Amino acid sequence: MKTSIETNNIKLLSILLSTVLFTFHSFALSETNIRLISNEKLARSEFAKNVGIDQNSLLWPLDRCPALFSGQTKDIQRSNIELVIICNAFKRAGFAGNIQIVPSGNAKRQKIELAKGNGDLLGHSIFQQSLSNKVQPLASSFYLSDPVIKQGQFILGIFTSANQLETVSRAFRDNTQQTLIATTLSSWKIDIKTLQNMNVKSLHLLPRYDLIAPNLGHKRANFTLAPLDTNSPKKRPLKRVDGYKVALADERIFIVNKSKEKLYLALQDYINYLRQNDDLLTKAYQHANFITDKYQSWTLIN
Repeated sequence: MKTSIETNNIKLLSILLSTVLFTFHSFALSETNIRLISNEKLARSEFAKNVGIDQNSLLWPLDRCPALFSGQTKDIQRSNIELVIICNAFKRAGFAGNIQIVPSGNAKRQKIELAKGNGDLLGHSIFQQSLSNKVQPLASSFYLSDPVIKQGQFILGIFTSANQLETVSRAFRDNTQQTLIATTLSSWKIDIKTLQNMNVKSLHLLPRYDLIAPNLGHKRANFTLAPLDTNSPKKRPLKRVDGYKVALADERIFIVNKSKEKLYLALQDYINYLRQNDDLLTKAYQHANFITDKYQSWTLIN
């Protein structure tokens, strides 16, 4: 016969199991679509089409979410692998509906829309220090995930104009970058902080990216930072200073609207799971060719 203590323990266990199952079930059924704020270009990309994002409705059925490590995710770079991380997080949590891609503008506009409740989470990571406790939208408007890209893992190259390549290369070779003027966008807080930490002579801040190449060409500044392998049209006039790299001075996180706690918990649980299992999170970024050993022998300036 069971004692009264054993009976009470069984009842308590049953209550706890019922609570857990109810919570899990309510997550699985409470959302018809998870609204993912992203940019239009990414939503219309070849990758988006290949993984089943409907180009009319921009709905992404989670049963089309590719495995984190697969042929579809090989060499897809950061923005795309982060979509796959997100969809796998919700798939693992038992969500069986769709992700609704919500196109928005630049990073600042996306945060504003998320804070207003016009989406449930951003479809990409952001630098944590890009959030503010004083300027809207406030950091307190969001749930902040643990880092998905650690500080020191986001590596950029040094770029200049063709008519300054020799001068800038020599300055870094001779460790005299304090004689150089760096340029970047006035809105790129982490680039600014990183360049300031490099002890350059001064910073030449610009409002738009398409102004960087002309300013370097006219020698109003000496160099800028940019992804090592990106071949964007705006960067093609620039020349890379080979042999040197820079790590941006911040970590990257996901942010979720403060009213969507269950979505945040599902995402956070998946991030923790990947970190604790042989750091599969870093390995996912390596699989996507964002974190790479290709430039391991290059000198890290900072």
